[in-house]
Amino acid sequence: MELTDIAQIIKQFVRKELAPDCEEAQLDSQHSLLESGILDSFGIMVLLSFIEEKFHVKISADKIEPANFENLAAISELVARSLKS
Repeated sequence: MELTDIAQIIKQFVRKELAPDCEEAQLDSQHSLLESGILDSFGIMVLLSFIEEKFHVKISADKIEPANFENLAAISELVARSLKS
């Protein structure tokens, strides 16, 4: 699966489930999901659950750090690395 495909799937989920009032343009790949408040600790857990189910991967606890959830690009790269493992 391509990185752009992963990013699009995650973006759609975030927009639908975590930020329904957010404009699509605001969710570009570098937009800080943490600083904007779109992702908080609960949101990260919801997103992790979705990622593990959708992509059939397990994200280890040591990968659950702010840098990996800063924006859509970082999350997509985390998923892509997990798919290769």
